[in-house]
Amino acid sequence: MRRTAREVDLDPRTSVGLSFPLRADILNNFAMTRNSLQQARFNLQNLLLTNIGERVMQPSFGCKLLEVCFEQQDNTLPNKIDTVVRDAVDNWLPYIGISNVETLTNDGDKGQVFVKVSFSTSLDPATTEQITIDAKNATVAQNTGGY
Repeated sequence: MRRTAREVDLDPRTSVGLSFPLRADILNNFAMTRNSLQQARFNLQNLLLTNIGERVMQPSFGCKLLEVCFEQQDNTLPNKIDTVVRDAVDNWLPYIGISNVETLTNDGDKGQVFVKVSFSTSLDPATTEQITIDAKNATVAQNTGGY
C-alpha cells in the first residue's frame, strides 16, 4: 500500500531525499534528509544558488538572485530580490510558500548582500523555516533549521 507524504514524514526510518552538499554519513554513501521540510530547505537553497543556464539539460532552471545582487545597489534592490526569488519558487518549487524575503547588507562591507527567505511547505503550512543566502560568496550564510 502506498504511503502518503505525511506518513513518510512521520516515519523516522524513512529518507526523503539527498542532503546538500553531497557527503557520506554513517549509514549511507550520501547523507539523506528525513522529512519534507528538510528536503524543501535543500531544494530551495539549490534553486536560489543556481544561475539560469548553469544546469546541464535544464538550462531554464535557476534563479536570477546572484545576478540581481551584483547590480548597482539602490532602494529598488529589495523589491528586485523579492521578485526574482518568488518567481523562481513559483515556477520550480510550487509546494513551497514564501512568507517573507528580507534583504540585509553588511555595514562593514557594502558589497555584501544577505537574503533571508522565510518559507513553509504545502504539506505543513503552519511550520515556517528560513534560510539566509550570502550572495557575495554564493553560499548559505547560516542554518537556522534547528535539526
